[in-house]
Amino acid sequence: MVEVQERHKRSPDFNERYYICRGSEGFYSNFNITVKYSKDFSNALLANAIKMMIRKNSWLAHNFFKEPGTDSEAHNGHNWTLRIIKRIVFDEVVSFRKIERFDKSALEQLNEVRFQMDVEKPLWKIIVWEEANNEDKLISVCFDHSQYDGLSGVQFQKDLSKEMALLCEDDGHNVVFQMLEPIILFDYERDFEYLPKSIMGSAESATDLYTPPVSSVIDHHLRTYLPLYQKVADKSWWWWWWWSSASKSSASATSLKIWTNPEPVKKDLSTAYEIFKLDAVVMEKLMQFCRSQKVTLTTLLDIVAVKALQNSVFKATHGDEPIGSDSYVAINGRRYYSEDIQNFKYGTMVCGHHILLPPIENLNAAMQEFSDKLCSGIKSRNSFKEIGMMQFSNAWKFLNNKIGKVGGGRPSMTISNLGKVQNSNDIYQFKDMYFGANAGVMYNFVLNCSTSPSNEMTIIFAYLPQFNSLKLGSTSAIEEFSKLFIKYINEISQQSSKTQ
Repeated sequence: MVEVQERHKRSPDFNERYYICRGSEGFYSNFNITVKYSKDFSNALLANAIKMMIRKNSWLAHNFFKEPGTDSEAHNGHNWTLRIIKRIVFDEVVSFRKIERFDKSALEQLNEVRFQMDVEKPLWKIIVWEEANNEDKLISVCFDHSQYDGLSGVQFQKDLSKEMALLCEDDGHNVVFQMLEPIILFDYERDFEYLPKSIMGSAESATDLYTPPVSSVIDHHLRTYLPLYQKVADKSWWWWWWWSSASKSSASATSLKIWTNPEPVKKDLSTAYEIFKLDAVVMEKLMQFCRSQKVTLTTLLDIVAVKALQNSVFKATHGDEPIGSDSYVAINGRRYYSEDIQNFKYGTMVCGHHILLPPIENLNAAMQEFSDKLCSGIKSRNSFKEIGMMQFSNAWKFLNNKIGKVGGGRPSMTISNLGKVQNSNDIYQFKDMYFGANAGVMYNFVLNCSTSPSNEMTIIFAYLPQFNSLKLGSTSAIEEFSKLFIKYINEISQQSSKTQ
């Protein structure tokens, strides 16, 4: 097999090195996007659609390779190389399963998918589900976070459905393809003419989004190389003023006691799930409420979820003690740039922004405070700049230091809302969508939201299985959370109806 040329290799960037550590060292399994399609498809059509996707986008043929005999922590990931792989075989990246229906047990199966680095395989895998009680098929695509984020996952599904539509005849019937075994989706030598002249650069190098302020870089180096500097700086008014200015998003809440998991962090990727559905009627009422309050739907969902946790899980772990929350809100970095960057379809261009709040008493007031802090964070871009400072840290030490620690830097809750997803064609349309992710080492509770073209929202609540043993009296704390979450959603929906 021909060797990959040097122009199709590059060194990983700082954010990629962080995710290399997360994936290769077992700190994270995957995230996944599942779509129920409106029309049946053959294996041959699927294979040829994937083949066309890779020809049009070499990003889908990336993996990282480690220099043999080296220690990644000692080299902080600089001993890895990103390159285009030599071959992608259909049976190695696509599998088929039959289930009664797609539910939380399917999400648990998806969470078991792991990605290998240092192998001739891509950093995505597909599972095709066939439900027993109907003819619908679902396609789940699992991704490693080093090369993809949630919106990349959505784009993969949109590109896949578009290619399947393009490969259909005018009358909508599948073209019959000749399939040879094994089915080679990509071969470096065969498909060389479709490859770019040089491998694509990293998402973090495409813009100045992650560039930290010069003051932060200088401060870091002074602390690293001048031991006495920290003692002097911490007592200096100018340093305190700069640090306070850079931390405005959370300074007002730093005196609060914030809920943290009382159990030490374990290197265990097990994750439990609950699925909530909000139909188009409820969604319209929620959007009307959001418009009347001048807040986003993400704001509403976060506050409702935290309020439900506060009256269930938080109460089960801390009794009636007043306790605040730390919400980690995903922000899409493509929003800041012109169309060429907004269309940077793959890669990781997202970060989380911490929002600290006191115990929620009034939902509307809490939404306003949350909204103000989120808008401030989006405007400042500070969270992206903080990620930019990771280039001066050792990811292996950072993640290993979490293990065994109470709290371990986990936020109280994480929320990621992909928004409303539109179809990319009129033939293979999205009937339903699920956005799943691992909680594992990094998180306690994750609220992943996606809205289908029909305006139905699916919310996947991922959480650590340890919380299944929590009780409020004789009631499961997680069951109580689920009841309260839907109860608060319905109350807001009804409130919106009365004000019309």
